[in-house]
Amino acid sequence: MHPIVILTGASGGLGVSTLAAVTATVLARDTAPVLVDGAFGAGGLDATVAVEHLDGLRWSDLAEHEGEVDVGRLRGALPQGPVPVLAARGARPSPAVVTEVVRGLSAAGPVVVDLPCSGRVPPVWRELADVVVVLVGLRPRWLRDGEALVEVMAGSCDHALLVTRGPRRSERVANRAAEHLGLPLLDHLADDPGVLREEARGRAPRPRGPVGEVARSLADALPSQSSGLAERVLGLAS
Repeated sequence: MHPIVILTGASGGLGVSTLAAVTATVLARDTAPVLVDGAFGAGGLDATVAVEHLDGLRWSDLAEHEGEVDVGRLRGALPQGPVPVLAARGARPSPAVVTEVVRGLSAAGPVVVDLPCSGRVPPVWRELADVVVVLVGLRPRWLRDGEALVEVMAGSCDHALLVTRGPRRSERVANRAAEHLGLPLLDHLADDPGVLREEARGRAPRPRGPVGEVARSLADALPSQSSGLAERVLGLAS
């Protein structure tokens, strides 16, 4: 099985969806990833990668799914952006359906999940995740949000990685934030106005600039198979 990577934010507006999309794009250079929407009831991750107008299956189409997943058929039926995208729209799938679909997709390649900021990681995603990447901003309020999320995640922190977010000049405090939160630091995501410009033009985020750098750091930290992730995370922490 390939790794299932959950990306979430301690606060809203930190760029989780953009980082998830760019990470999947980077992984597509060597593997066959799928970008998966965990924001049920929201606007849809397909809009982030500018494929919301394309036909293809969404989570609502799989709400009644039962049994094993035909991975090749499912991948081919998804909207095709930089990578195949399983976006949220309509009916919310049950945890059992989420588990079957996501584990099925991981048989063919890495699964990158965009999980919205909610102050927690729901049980279905905690059970599926090989690694949880938590974005935490370096403003005082954002750091408090990070503390609250880490406290709630207590049992999942042994396979969590931290990405800090803020101005490039704040990189020097990222290590102190990681020590304070008790999470191994993967990288610092510097603010980049270019991301907003691309979004305003209706373009999918591209693997360049600060977000591309962090996406490549995350891709490099992942082994080809999920069985080696715990060792990689522990290695980053040491």
